Amino acid sequence: MALERWLLDLGQTQPQQLDSILLQILKRTDSAALSAVVASVATAYPQFSGESLLVLLQTPQFIILDRSRLVGESQAPSSISDLFPQIRADNKIYDAERKEADKRQHRREDLEAAVLKLQFGPLAPRVHKILDAYKAQMPPVDEQTEDDQLWRLSIHRMDLRQYSSKADTVKPEATSKDQTGSTDDRQVVRFDLKPPEQDIRKIVDESALEFATMNARLGLQMWGLKTYERSGDAAYDPGKWRERLQQARDYVVKHGRDDESDLARNGPGLVAAVCARDHYSEMKDEERDWCIRIICSEVEREGNNWEQFARLQRNHMSADRPCARVLPMLLGQTLTGKQIRRVRKAFVCALTHAIDEVRTYAAWGIGNYLWAIDRDLALRCVNALAMEATIVQQAVDEDKGRIYVERKQIDAIEEGAALRMRKLFFATDAIDGDSYKNMRPDGWFGADADGRILAILLQAPSESLAIEGFRRLASTLVAWWDADDETERGRGKNRQERNHDTETALTELIENFLLRTSAAAAESILQPILGVLDRHTRETRWIIQGLVAVEDRQPNTSQFWSLWRLFAERVRQAKWLPSIDEEHADGSEVMSAIFLTSGWKDHVRDWSSLQGYADNVHSLFNDLPVSSRVLDDYVRFLYHIGAQELPGAFVRIAKHYFHTGSAPALKSNTVYMLEILLRRHVYGRPLELKRNVELRDAILLLLDVLIEHGSSAAFRMRDDFVTPMGGEESS
Repeated sequence: MALERWLLDLGQTQPQQLDSILLQILKRTDSAALSAVVASVATAYPQFSGESLLVLLQTPQFIILDRSRLVGESQAPSSISDLFPQIRADNKIYDAERKEADKRQHRREDLEAAVLKLQFGPLAPRVHKILDAYKAQMPPVDEQTEDDQLWRLSIHRMDLRQYSSKADTVKPEATSKDQTGSTDDRQVVRFDLKPPEQDIRKIVDESALEFATMNARLGLQMWGLKTYERSGDAAYDPGKWRERLQQARDYVVKHGRDDESDLARNGPGLVAAVCARDHYSEMKDEERDWCIRIICSEVEREGNNWEQFARLQRNHMSADRPCARVLPMLLGQTLTGKQIRRVRKAFVCALTHAIDEVRTYAAWGIGNYLWAIDRDLALRCVNALAMEATIVQQAVDEDKGRIYVERKQIDAIEEGAALRMRKLFFATDAIDGDSYKNMRPDGWFGADADGRILAILLQAPSESLAIEGFRRLASTLVAWWDADDETERGRGKNRQERNHDTETALTELIENFLLRTSAAAAESILQPILGVLDRHTRETRWIIQGLVAVEDRQPNTSQFWSLWRLFAERVRQAKWLPSIDEEHADGSEVMSAIFLTSGWKDHVRDWSSLQGYADNVHSLFNDLPVSSRVLDDYVRFLYHIGAQELPGAFVRIAKHYFHTGSAPALKSNTVYMLEILLRRHVYGRPLELKRNVELRDAILLLLDVLIEHGSSAAFRMRDDFVTPMGGEESS
């Protein structure tokens, strides 16, 4: 994606060079990935990629595969739900890049469209020659396979000679204007594809009917998915739930749900999850019973599929995930005896499900719904997960003493533990109430279980078990960080059982919990992390930034700043503070995070959570020693979200940083940002700056310093600032 972005930018800035670079890539590589990048860029800029498109056109597989790519991207990754925190948090960067790429207009077209556009230019004869050669190579019509016929159809669509043209007049909408601002009628030329030959037309008609049928079935699935995710998409009206429910019931009667190759088979389960969650009290008895049966059967369908590849799959469109999340809510509804038994069985299956992602959805559902329905049952779930993890860990540890061929497969051990928990779950006194307290949280299986347990406890921020669980997690994280340091120094053994994906998910959970629980509990949880701020600056930096992200999504502002002050106080006392200006200073990342400099979009100039609390940041700046790095981070803060603190902050900088007359040289980035900040005020509010003597002197001092650092912009600003304006008395 990085190469694609660079080439797309090149197409905008230096289009005359694009075609030659694309040709060089095609000549020098046998990589399908790089060829796909060339195809994408050529589709975006067909007018600048003629020779490259001709090369691609000479290989039919490129045309066919790119058509498949277009079909596959009709449900693009940008639609993936953000319904709850990303378990694979390390993939967030790639997800963001993919979403950005999906928004590009050319992703909605393919090489066929690019070849068609190419024929509006001087290369049309060469395109026609290639297409005619393909036609000449085709076997006789009565000997052609379906693939041959589909390739003929593709050739037909790409050939501009197979289109009829017609001039037309388009009247603009009452409120619209074209790019020139005109509201006059526009003359356009319309191109219509001529009908293909009879044998191909039959295939087209059959495909159109099949597509319409499949589209209707997929429409049911997409309604369920979008409504479940509360996407707000106007194309999927939640108010039509009863109509969709009836369609789902009819679908099950007609098609069933057992055909794994049926792309629309998840539709009924998604609709059932939506209706049970949002409209349970509005449904009729038979509708409720249908939804309950579908939800339970969806959860149980893959509940015993312990094949490793299946267990690790991520599929937000699979109905068993939303059904597992909604299932705990059903325990709080009025149910018949038969329904209670059915729901309880499926509930335990979801909790101990073979598919990891289904378990995760179930844990979030337990946390969301079960605390208010049955607190004791929620605690039983916590201890059951812990007990299961302990059983698995003990079995694995015992196996380590055996020779390899005698060891059990991990999947078989986990299956045995899950089946045991299903038998014991509702049995009296079968689940030890101290299982979670006794679970080892730093091993592979304990940490994995802890991720789901803490997702449950996250929704009960006042529970003593939750507070203790997150306090223990803080200590576990620190122990992992210490182990990493020992490994890097060659003094510790490599931790083979470490799961870094789980660690990332656990870190997100603790960040969320710190802003949900009481201030006293949050402070006690943070103590292990605060205690290693001197040693683990990189990890501490991510904790601070994570708290900022949580506060931005779900504000608990007074709590956030109370936690921020705890970190700030440790920064004031940090052992690395005297050497902060060294090239690779240990505390540089923490300093950047504590001044709230990272993660903001370019257009952001204010943060609502800063209002009334900015003095915390100013106080920290004043308390820290004179340092070019500290100043740079403080100016970054002003540049990104501290705009409301200007121009007063200019006085703080002048007083604190330059009061001795021997301040360290500014970083080039500091000079750049100060230029921008000063320009906004020197040219935007000059009279206000000049009337305030303290502010005027601070501005002049900063401009002089920037001039000493070679800033021509500051030189012009100073000249303009000291020059009297019209109506202003000369001093």
